Amino acid sequence: MRAVAFADTSMQIVYDSQNYHVIEYSGIDGFEVTNKAAHACAYFHGPVAVAFRNTFAKAIAENPSIDSVDEFLGGFDSLMTLPTVLH
Repeated sequence: MRAVAFADTSMQIVYDSQNYHVIEYSGIDGFEVTNKAAHACAYFHGPVAVAFRNTFAKAIAENPSIDSVDEFLGGFDSLMTLPTVLH
């Protein structure tokens, strides 16, 4: 068994509203997007995460209001199938 090192990985909250939460995992090209009301999230990794980063950056640059960013993230609701669990 080979251990995977995540020493160069950091977790950064890049967006947080009443409805959504976006976390970037740098060093591994990963994003976690959470719909707080639905208690569900999606994880994007690799090329999909890079594409998400680019599209998310454009959405924020065009109209950075909370409503517009939440509307953009709402387009990913159907992909948020992982349940969020608080403990």
